[in-house]
Amino acid sequence: MRLGLVAKLDDERAIKLANDVFTYCTSLGLDLLVDERLLSIVGWDARGFSLSSPSVDYLVVVGGDGTVLATLQSLGDKVIPLITIKSGKRGFLCDVSPEGFKEAFNRFLNGDFFIRDYMRLESSVGGVKFPYALNEYVLTTSGLFRSKVAHFKVFKVFRGVQELVYDVLSDGFIISTTTGSTAYNLSVGGPLVDPDLDAFVITPLAPLTLGVRSLVLSPTSEVYVEVVKESYDVDVIADGNYVGRIKPGEVLIVRRAAKPARFVRFGREGFNRVFQRLTYEF
Repeated sequence: MRLGLVAKLDDERAIKLANDVFTYCTSLGLDLLVDERLLSIVGWDARGFSLSSPSVDYLVVVGGDGTVLATLQSLGDKVIPLITIKSGKRGFLCDVSPEGFKEAFNRFLNGDFFIRDYMRLESSVGGVKFPYALNEYVLTTSGLFRSKVAHFKVFKVFRGVQELVYDVLSDGFIISTTTGSTAYNLSVGGPLVDPDLDAFVITPLAPLTLGVRSLVLSPTSEVYVEVVKESYDVDVIADGNYVGRIKPGEVLIVRRAAKPARFVRFGREGFNRVFQRLTYEF
């Protein structure tokens, strides 16, 4: 069994914690490789690997949600279980506290853990695919048009039947998963979805009309987002990273990804955990 270690590269606290993890895992006799980008910074006596072609069975990620999401995007189609160790105040996706990593690895070696798959989204425009999103795709007016509203038509497609669900002027839309319902979606007033339920959540950003609210759709649906021809260019952001642009007249197609995000978990997930992570001090 081979593990790979990834850490937030611009955070001294995360790098120090990653060093502690590296030292402890080595003492346990684990075969641990280190992300070559991290290795170039720290200079440890270790073998390196690349996220573009990782020859590992598990990945240990030290950082916050941004580090986890960036790691998943770097992996692309490769599904490798992540052991996530939080470095910082908050990390919805991180299962292990900085103080608890030794206990977690002891449990890992004893097989006292479970694997949890999380639904991801995939999307395309005109046959051109964008990277997967675990949290959300955000569509928002871009560049010179950032202060403008765009005209969107959003369709639910289920079993070949297309249904118009939004025809609205707005700053943009968020299309999120259940996991992403705790992120940007929640910040703009969208619903918090049961962690045991797979779903799409569609939330308009600052719509110029009354009575427009979020929708929760079946994960077997597809979502078509049309930027109407007389509108403006729209940026597509996947899990916080810019991935492309939609021109007026083009349609973004969003569906459930065939490849999930896979995590090693040591404790039950539920609303209590979500609420605890939503109430923290800066």
